[in-house]
Amino acid sequence: MILSEKELILSELQIKLIKSGWGGKVFEDVDVKKIIYDSDGVEVEGYLAHPKDTGKKYGLIIWNRGGHKSDGRIDDFLARGIFGEIASWGYVVLASQYRDEDEFGGKDVNDVLNLIPLAEKMMFCDSDKIGIEGWSRGGMMAYKVLTSTTRIKCAVIISGLADLFRSEEQRSGLAKIYRKLFGEEDEIRYKDKMRERSAVFFADKINKETHILLIHGTSDDKVSYLDSEDMYDKLKANGIDCEIKLIEGGDHYLRKKREEVQKLRKEWFDRFVKN
Repeated sequence: MILSEKELILSELQIKLIKSGWGGKVFEDVDVKKIIYDSDGVEVEGYLAHPKDTGKKYGLIIWNRGGHKSDGRIDDFLARGIFGEIASWGYVVLASQYRDEDEFGGKDVNDVLNLIPLAEKMMFCDSDKIGIEGWSRGGMMAYKVLTSTTRIKCAVIISGLADLFRSEEQRSGLAKIYRKLFGEEDEIRYKDKMRERSAVFFADKINKETHILLIHGTSDDKVSYLDSEDMYDKLKANGIDCEIKLIEGGDHYLRKKREEVQKLRKEWFDRFVKN
């Protein structure tokens, strides 16, 4: 249940930047609101975006952010651009900031799954047509979600985290975060929790009817593109319709490849959600 909705208030400069960066339609034809919703009895912040014309139904795109706790949270400016852009393609967008007690792929996965019942109550949303998108840690969240529901038609996973052990080896800073999250005293329990969140160990549990697009930059220094290569091989081996697009020279955020990535994402959603 949505507990509250709040209009976004942006400065004139921010509005100008959104129009120049994401296009006029993103601001003029779309509504984006900050919401608080109930997830297993916990109040969780998130965002709702949709076309202003609510006289017809639109498919749903669930969007998963990256980062941990406050790192990676989406602010109102980015929400207006990122979610407004997807809504301008003709979709309802729901995104979670995850609960404050962030378990990095534990109970907070329910904060994503619990967005679906919200969509079911919206007259302008066709909740039989659902796609999901996840960036970085958000990709990990998407993989987890796809083991718990068969309702999602397709997924787009960008710079997706799929092997926490690899990221622990490559980024020393993450090792400290993982140890704090999953326990420092019991090594067996620690490794179990790492595996539970590493899709390379549960790829066979992912819904086989979901069409999955993996996008990753070959110069990503935060999450290795090998995570996506490994997932592609495992998903294909399990009979899942999957494609991988490695962006030569692309960084973690694919900053210089925005138009190419935008086109890939939109085409995938239009193919399996809209059409």
